[in-house]
Amino acid sequence: MSGGRGSVWAAAGGCALVLAAPGTGDAGAGQAGFRGEGALLGGATAPHGELRKTVPIAERRGAEPRTVLSLPLPRVRAGDRLRFNGEVTVTTTCVDRLERCIGRRYGFDPRLRAWVVMAQGAGTTGGARARRISGGVGLACEQTRPNRNHHCPLVLSDRFRVGEVDGLPCRPGRCRLNMVLSAHHPNRRGGEVVVVGADRPDGSIEGGKGRLNAAVLRAGSGVEAVHLESDRRRVRRLPASFEGGQRVVYSRRIAKPAAGDILLVRARERVRIRALPYFVGSKVVVTGRRNAIRPGARTRRILSRRGTATETNGFNCTPGPSAFRSPCTVSKAGLVVVERTPRDRRGRRVPLFVNVVSRTFPKRAQAVRGSFPPARILPGGGLDVALLRPP
Repeated sequence: MSGGRGSVWAAAGGCALVLAAPGTGDAGAGQAGFRGEGALLGGATAPHGELRKTVPIAERRGAEPRTVLSLPLPRVRAGDRLRFNGEVTVTTTCVDRLERCIGRRYGFDPRLRAWVVMAQGAGTTGGARARRISGGVGLACEQTRPNRNHHCPLVLSDRFRVGEVDGLPCRPGRCRLNMVLSAHHPNRRGGEVVVVGADRPDGSIEGGKGRLNAAVLRAGSGVEAVHLESDRRRVRRLPASFEGGQRVVYSRRIAKPAAGDILLVRARERVRIRALPYFVGSKVVVTGRRNAIRPGARTRRILSRRGTATETNGFNCTPGPSAFRSPCTVSKAGLVVVERTPRDRRGRRVPLFVNVVSRTFPKRAQAVRGSFPPARILPGGGLDVALLRPP
């Protein structure tokens, strides 16, 4: 499932798919369109759904917020419950005068913050046409070598109950969830930016590092969540590998998934490194095997977003002071909709597995490729799957 910067929704009760068409009012954002109704709906922004490539660094906190991801909702009703989560990767740039520099050069550590609003338009961040419905997450993205983070993912998860629709900041059929990002630092001079996604050596920007997800539980539907958890570490070490090296760190079996189920996923890892900064990259996939690092052919056909619950993103874990100092905490949040009941070739129902997959490699330009110590997976992490099932 893909489609530019729109979104994909799935509905329980026949599991009707809802594909968003390109919008006419909000450039590149997408408008919601429906086929069918259901007690439980799940949706996510489309692949490479970031609305902007950069966000300006302001002098004061919250002074120049921008919408970076926008998800059009189905028509909301009084009493509906929203459960949503998302990730966005923010990248600092222009420490040195290099070809990859984007915007004005700066050496300070920009302070980042993200939150979610319900709004009328994709670009709306506040005012009468927006209402903040989540807490904020933030950090200072370290610029100073050798403890430079470079990439700084922001991850959030929250819920919201719709009151009277007359009190909404949007018309019931035109509401959106917008993930809003702000960056600031008092030493900014003007022209400095952070990148939404990842910067490339040629100065281009790679998106596809963030996603906004939501489940809509219709008023009076009786949909409840069953929480399935696991804190068992499948591996204790991650090899320092420049190619490959992916390992399943946590896994949770979903015994009897059925069409219309929604899996809301949250995960946490604690990773320890030594000596050099290491890049730590992670993703969450839903597949048919406990040790699989990617969805198989069958699960790609029956799950939303081809079985990827989150995007793949990461950061530089550093031995010295930074926002991600060893032992570093990896946070992930995502969603998958089961569009068809998983069955084997004989038609028997089969389980699914939610797998947290990670890899690491050293991050120092002058490091000679050779043997490096593995990163260690410490206790204190785990995986939480909220299984939402229509009545």
